[in-house]
Amino acid sequence: MRDISPHSSDARPGTYVVVLESRRRGIVPIGRLGDLELAAGGYLYVGSALGPGGVAARCRHHERIAARPHWHLDYLRPHCRILGFWIAHGRTRREHAWARALGALPQAHWPLARFGASDCDCPAHLIWLPEPPTSARLTATLGEGRWR
Repeated sequence: MRDISPHSSDARPGTYVVVLESRRRGIVPIGRLGDLELAAGGYLYVGSALGPGGVAARCRHHERIAARPHWHLDYLRPHCRILGFWIAHGRTRREHAWARALGALPQAHWPLARFGASDCDCPAHLIWLPEPPTSARLTATLGEGRWR
């Protein structure tokens, strides 16, 4: 498998996890969804990019701080730094299974119901952990995918 970074021109579809870290505490308004109580620790945002541009384009979007937020993650991004991306290519929809698997990790919780999951029945696609996970932990939890 070719290596991909968020700056790549690779337009393959897939599923991804944005691994973020916050060292702050506070309240972050997430559009119409409500307020997220920001805590220090690791945040994992699970998404898919099956359309034009694929995972690379979506990761590039998430790297930027949006002037006009569109996705729930756009509201959180100014308060967290990205540590990396966990990516699996293909048209298989993995984001729901991945969100549930990550949410089942010890000490994990969903900090705001429906975050990133307004169009499915997942509790949320944002998971908080006291510390960001290692690539080994992501491999053990999610199976497929690679750290970028």
